[in-house]
Amino acid sequence: MFDVFTDETEVIIKDGMANLYWYKGDLHKAWISSGVPSTAVDRVKRLRDSSDKLLTKRAQMDALYEELRNGDYNLRLKVSRNFVRILIEQKSFVAQDSGHQVQRAQLASFRLKEMLAKQHHEEEVKQSVRKAAVRASEDTYDMKLTKLRDRFFGAHSLAPQAKGYELEKIFTELMNISGIPVEEPFRIEGEQFDGAIKYEGRFYLVELKWTATKTDPAQIGHFHYKLSGKMDGRGLFISMEGFTDGVLATLPKGKELTMMLLDGVHLANVLSGRHTFRQLLDHAIKSVALKGEILCNHALR
Repeated sequence: MFDVFTDETEVIIKDGMANLYWYKGDLHKAWISSGVPSTAVDRVKRLRDSSDKLLTKRAQMDALYEELRNGDYNLRLKVSRNFVRILIEQKSFVAQDSGHQVQRAQLASFRLKEMLAKQHHEEEVKQSVRKAAVRASEDTYDMKLTKLRDRFFGAHSLAPQAKGYELEKIFTELMNISGIPVEEPFRIEGEQFDGAIKYEGRFYLVELKWTATKTDPAQIGHFHYKLSGKMDGRGLFISMEGFTDGVLATLPKGKELTMMLLDGVHLANVLSGRHTFRQLLDHAIKSVALKGEILCNHALR
């Protein structure tokens, strides 16, 4: 059904409704059944022209739309839609008098059906284009994710230092296909960072570790020190082998938390397609904000 009624469609509706009925009483009943307030019906049907004659059905349709135009838009939309429904669902167009030009109502019905069919076709085309665009983006993401997953599995056999470099590249590409702005590894004033990401208006400095052992409190403390003095000072520490028990035990209590921790299982879940990195970040941020847990659960809830 029409979402917007142009001047053209309103003219067709007025002409169709005015000529569908021979008796004014039948026209007014159609108004009431279409949602026109009875007070508006009473006002319009009592109007007279310059010759002090009651308005013709066509003139009453004009007057009715003036009433509707000065009132609630949603009411006008509802009434107009119901008028269209009456015209396009009308099965028989039989004249009730020699002066009854019911063929004009039939023509209005035909034109409205044509316009609705055209609108429906255009909407189908738009939907098809939108779906194709979504499928293309999903295919692109899935294909790139598959390649990254293959690189990730292949990296397990690399030498320790090569693993670290490959993790940096995989992480950067993962951010790119996830639509998350990312800065590649950089150095400032003797401090080395494995990159940074921007998520929901905030920057997170990134530390990536892929060593044979778990990350310990000293390494977390060093990262915390590098975060201090930076505006907003937020960090994301990804340790592929996880963290020692001492890391969580030695976290300062009652103080502002400046980082989130992720491990290899978190990253593997993203690369396997269980969820996106954006979903993982939302989960991690929620865990910190609501529970004070900087190492979030692997199962997203």
